[in-house]
Amino acid sequence: MERWNGLTIDAGELREVFERLITHLEQTRGASVTLHEDYFYSMPYPEIYDVTTPPPSPTIGQLTESWANLQGTKDIDATVTFELVWLGDLLKALGHLA
Repeated sequence: MERWNGLTIDAGELREVFERLITHLEQTRGASVTLHEDYFYSMPYPEIYDVTTPPPSPTIGQLTESWANLQGTKDIDATVTFELVWLGDLLKALGHLA
């Protein structure tokens, strides 16, 4: 396996991608989107990124919990990294709608 030096993502470009995708979602699905699944398999961190060992056992995640966590956050400094994970849970489910 090749040595990995990391992936650098420009925040402005990422924002443009989010804007494009949210605009497309609104145009194709409307102002509200219904997710019909709630529970999903989740792989634990940091083992999820170690592909040199057997995969870890999945845990169970819940979309309604991820959404509630995002809605209830008041102190962004305390939870910002977890918020990106919760948002990722929802984005993956939205991507599976297509």
